[in-house]
Amino acid sequence: MNGPGRHTAAVTDLVAPLAPHQQPGAKLRTAAWVLYDLANTVYSATLTFLFIPYATASLHGKTALGFVQLGSMLCAGMLVPVLGALVDHTTRTRRYLTIATLLCIIALAGFGLELGPVWMLGCFFVANLTYNLGLLFYNTLLPAVASDEHTGRVSGIGVGVGYLGTLLVLSILLPLKKDLAPAVLYQIAAAMFLGFGLPCMLLVRDGRRPRPGNARVAMRASLAALRGTLRDLPRHRALLWFLLGNFCLVDVLNTAILFFADFTMDTFRDSANAQTLSLFGHEFVGQSGLDMFLLWMGIALNGLAFVYGLLIGRWTDRAPIAVMRTSAVALLLALIGGTVFGGTSALGYLLTLVALGAFGLVGIWTAGRKVVVMLAPKERIGEYFGLYGITLKLSVFGAAIYGVVADGWGAKPAMLAQGVQLLLGFGCLAMVRLPRVGSCWTLP
Repeated sequence: MNGPGRHTAAVTDLVAPLAPHQQPGAKLRTAAWVLYDLANTVYSATLTFLFIPYATASLHGKTALGFVQLGSMLCAGMLVPVLGALVDHTTRTRRYLTIATLLCIIALAGFGLELGPVWMLGCFFVANLTYNLGLLFYNTLLPAVASDEHTGRVSGIGVGVGYLGTLLVLSILLPLKKDLAPAVLYQIAAAMFLGFGLPCMLLVRDGRRPRPGNARVAMRASLAALRGTLRDLPRHRALLWFLLGNFCLVDVLNTAILFFADFTMDTFRDSANAQTLSLFGHEFVGQSGLDMFLLWMGIALNGLAFVYGLLIGRWTDRAPIAVMRTSAVALLLALIGGTVFGGTSALGYLLTLVALGAFGLVGIWTAGRKVVVMLAPKERIGEYFGLYGITLKLSVFGAAIYGVVADGWGAKPAMLAQGVQLLLGFGCLAMVRLPRVGSCWTLP
């Protein structure tokens, strides 16, 4: 065709705005987004390997920590729908991410100041709340750095690279635990969080245009639409079953991340003291040996998670629900293996709780974000990640259950109790039917 229509189409192609991932510097922004996953994993790894054992010893139990975790996540769960509507209207996602991240870093730096249990638990509450609010803003920026067909791949790379943050904590901070005061240790962790998170806070912005009108009025309208969406969920079974399944699976993930180091040390302490703990010819004796064994297990868990994250992206783009179902099965086998082999076989523990658990962690985080992007209209991505965020933030009952059961009956019954949520989550995901990749599926 040589007529005017051809020239019009060519001009339209020239002036049409480029998608965010096609703009100059797109690869740098994608790298900055991925790097933030590493930054926030520094926080979660600091909780798992440093703060939880330290706070458990200081507070003489896990129940208080479990309930503070519950309270902070409940608050986050109530806030994410409101904030999701806010970012959809203002598109100031980077600003909100920066505020939440800086507040989390400040609270993290205060973990070890030794000003009493109220101060310790208060810092934990603030850090955990702002960390989880930051995840809403961070996830909302995913479409700004990845095309629709590659969101699973970028999400997987982010999750995989994120686990390098845990390796940094294990290789740098954990060995320094004996030589540095707790205050200095947590301040170093806070500085690492800031350093790795800064590129995303500086370079990645929400590419959507802000909506016209008063933000407060628009938020009320958005929240009214959200309430309508919630009322309509029974009619939209794919979204309903996904949210319920994700709620159950993430409940187990949150508990596993929080108590992994504590569970490992609880179950293998007697073996280390009896000089019967060994792996690949290396013996782990006494408290120093137990610390080294935890380091090995942590490196193995996060090293495998890094590899899984790099490999799982293409599969996630093709079949995200299949990835989540497989991850649920892997997590269930990991729980059973951890209960059977914890304290009795280091190799069995490595091959089950560590290796299968790493796959479960990566698969659920990676595929969950992909499913949300598939279901969400561009203009409502914040709202949908708000709904997704509710399932993440309210999935904290497992932590409280773990704390109560562990204090009353021991670590193994507490770990095995998490299998109930896993079975429920797998059953919900079995009901999910997603549209084909590239098709349009939205709520009315």
